[in-house]
Amino acid sequence: MTMAPSANFMSVLCHSPVLRGGGLVFVLLLAVSGCATKGDIRLLEETLAEQKGQQDAQLLLISQEIQVLKSSLENQSNRLLDIRGDVGMDLTSIQDQLSQLSVLTGQVQRSMVALLERSPVNGNQNPVGLRIQQDPSQDLESDDGASFASPEQIYQAAMVQFNRGSFGTARRAFESFLVDYSDHRLAPSAQFFLADLLEQENSLDEAIESFLRILELHPTSDRVPQALYRVGSLFVIQGNIEEAVSHLERLINTYPESGPAELAQELLRGIR
Repeated sequence: MTMAPSANFMSVLCHSPVLRGGGLVFVLLLAVSGCATKGDIRLLEETLAEQKGQQDAQLLLISQEIQVLKSSLENQSNRLLDIRGDVGMDLTSIQDQLSQLSVLTGQVQRSMVALLERSPVNGNQNPVGLRIQQDPSQDLESDDGASFASPEQIYQAAMVQFNRGSFGTARRAFESFLVDYSDHRLAPSAQFFLADLLEQENSLDEAIESFLRILELHPTSDRVPQALYRVGSLFVIQGNIEEAVSHLERLINTYPESGPAELAQELLRGIR
């Protein structure tokens, strides 16, 4: 037998604070129990409408914030692409300029060598204390007709070919000199100009190795600062900035008062 709820229970349930706090489950329960009034249902509808309005407002705010964030990310992405493009263009420009500078440096050095070798020093002696032959490519003969050539004469003949622009002949002459006279006082210079020739032939890896051989075999030579700068500049041309910075900083720290160190500082400012 079904028992109907008592009057006291219905009264308490209808006036419960739980109902006034809102809740569809409770209203349905009250409706089933027969104590929900039109006012209670209207109150619940108003409460639900208010909550829905708040939720809609929050969703709208979140949507606006997402849109702002999306727009900001797109702007940052575009700026990064622009920066990357600018950096790429700058690096390409630097590499092109450095390549031109390297060529000009080699030309200046060759011109200086040619000028020094033509200029008399201490009377009739040239800078390396040699008599310049009118035609160094000719065989040198002693008084008894035997062929001979001193290390200095071989080096001098190679330099004449170098200054004439006969790079193939000069390269072979320098290579021969270094094989036969690797410990000679002119060996660092022969190695330097051999590396210069390799660079002009666009054999950049071989040129770098040749310049570095000066540091390895002749660490006290005056050619070392120049070789370090040329190695750094070649690494920049190849796009190997890490190695370029390493050798340029070594030059600046070890030979801070040298001319190549000043050039290295300028080059570092351009690639950093």
